[in-house]
Amino acid sequence: MKVIHWSIIMMGFNSLSNAQQSTLLYKLRLTNSLEISRDLQSIEIPSKKIKFLSGKNFKITETITKKEIPYQWLSNGDLLIQEDFKSKEIKNIEFYEGSIKPLDTKVYGRFVPERLGDFAWENDKIAFRMYGKELEKVPEQNGWGMDAWAKRTDRMVINEWYKLNNYHQDNGDGLDFFQVGSTLGAGDILPFINDHFVYLGNYTSYKIIEDGPLRMTFELTYSQVKKDGYNISLTKRISLDAGSQLNKSVVTYQFSGKPSLPVFAGIVHWNGKGQKISDQNNHLAAYWPENSKNGIVGTAILFPDTNDHIVDKNQHLGSEIILKSNQSVTFYSGAVWDKAGKITSSQDWQKYLQEFALQLKYPIQVSK
Repeated sequence: MKVIHWSIIMMGFNSLSNAQQSTLLYKLRLTNSLEISRDLQSIEIPSKKIKFLSGKNFKITETITKKEIPYQWLSNGDLLIQEDFKSKEIKNIEFYEGSIKPLDTKVYGRFVPERLGDFAWENDKIAFRMYGKELEKVPEQNGWGMDAWAKRTDRMVINEWYKLNNYHQDNGDGLDFFQVGSTLGAGDILPFINDHFVYLGNYTSYKIIEDGPLRMTFELTYSQVKKDGYNISLTKRISLDAGSQLNKSVVTYQFSGKPSLPVFAGIVHWNGKGQKISDQNNHLAAYWPENSKNGIVGTAILFPDTNDHIVDKNQHLGSEIILKSNQSVTFYSGAVWDKAGKITSSQDWQKYLQEFALQLKYPIQVSK
């Protein structure tokens, strides 16, 4: 009787366990159409496919390996996931009821009032900042464009570096030695009138749109100013994904006074020694400077879905673009540090950028 008793109990446990197994909610197929591998590929699943999951606790797993896939809801209702793919690989993923396991922080950003109104942001590869209005009161320090901080750690370091206030020295995790000054830095945009940059001042307000764990998105607003017969204001929406060396910038100018506005989006090269890359086929520009005691920070800017030529003007590589009021321009820009150990030459950098452009052109296909 005792044996029968325990068998019945075990059968009950098994039945209970089976009953408590997660319920399958949905399945999708992901297809890499390219003959290259794609590491930490960001995939935006349209809201129309998964809106029924909104408000539900669920996890996503790869069908064969059962590996859990991280995700993030986006402000537009789409679902962002990241996954690795081999050449021409097809993966099936499954959505189950249940709680997602905690994710390590891979993106971060914030307003920095203690440093003259910087806005700084980072991921597990690199860090950046834009300068605030307060810096204009310190003319000898004022800068325009995007600054890049060199990192060789996947930790989030912004708060630590600002607190220690010694980020111009390498503390083992990296440092800030990239020179911006009165330039577009590691990828920015300004009106370009009569072959001259027209500085409009630094940003006056910010809004955080998405705050991780896979994507950091924020918006910077620049107040209206009068310049060269224009009344001009603008907004910049900047996004940085985990694992990426490049930001996505969507910039919208509002202006009156004239029917169109010439702008220039690009990166500075200072006429320095190093390799300047103008890749017209992929609509990208890159700069790999000569070595220094702190290593090399390579920079790049990439224009998707455009026929604008890459040009070299005023110590910058980039594109001249003519805009109408409220017309947006989109570009990807960023940087890499050779001492991080992943991309260590101009050839590596160019390969990364060309594959980045290819992946934008041929995103992972999402189907049922």
